[in-house]
Amino acid sequence: MLDETTVGLVFTHLSSILAMAVDDDLIAKNPCETGSVRRVKPRRSKKAAKDVPLSWEQTDALRPHLPERYQATVGCGRGLGMRQGEIFGFSPEDVNWLQKDKVVHIRRQITHDRGTLVFAPPKGGTDDDPKDRFVPFGDPLALLLSEHMRKHPPVEVTPPWMTKDGEPVTVRLVFTTRERKPLNKNYFNYLWKGALEAMGAITALNDKPVGKGRKWEGCRDKMMHALRHLFASEAINEGVDVYTLADLLGHEDPAFTLRRYVHRVTGAVEKARNAIGRRYQPAA
Repeated sequence: MLDETTVGLVFTHLSSILAMAVDDDLIAKNPCETGSVRRVKPRRSKKAAKDVPLSWEQTDALRPHLPERYQATVGCGRGLGMRQGEIFGFSPEDVNWLQKDKVVHIRRQITHDRGTLVFAPPKGGTDDDPKDRFVPFGDPLALLLSEHMRKHPPVEVTPPWMTKDGEPVTVRLVFTTRERKPLNKNYFNYLWKGALEAMGAITALNDKPVGKGRKWEGCRDKMMHALRHLFASEAINEGVDVYTLADLLGHEDPAFTLRRYVHRVTGAVEKARNAIGRRYQPAA
């Protein structure tokens, strides 16, 4: 079953296509705009937790329990706000390494089409509107990624573009398997859950090996997407406004960013008291 947000996105794209068909006199009217059709509205009960699913300290504790070749993925999630598929599709050519103000151009992801791993634009993107974005980052993360690439040099892979039958596209990837192939989310999610268990965040439900039938308690909120939530909350905590944050995350609606990705931060009440209090201090 598709998430309400995804259904709404599909509906919007369909309505746009049909509107163009009306403009070209191919159909008489847009069926998506009739009175009997209602747009999907997200349930208000579907809200993000007040606290981040994984804290910065917890992600520090989780990272050593991932295989060494995948530990730097944590930095991409919490330092760049990348989705899982965008991390898997990350290339060193997406970064202006030699410039002082470094920026990552997030322009592709690894996803699935009919059982095949493919390249595609970021979520919601098309060839005409790729939904790519630019995210700044500093030297500490640049050093972490450089060290990762020194130990695990980027590998060229050639998946098809967008569909199983799409045009092959060759890209050097920062993260690949030991077999020099693109990462598969099903395989990686097993590793992630194993790391969550090892650092004490979740409990296993059986004794089978990781990747060979081991099962865990429900932990959807603590999966890799939790790094994106952490990125958002840390950005807000450091004073980034919600409109800029929405751009960095690739959201068209800042209200969605605020509703789903911003969490309570430690010491926020005291920060509010001090910030407002300073406005009442007499000018020096």
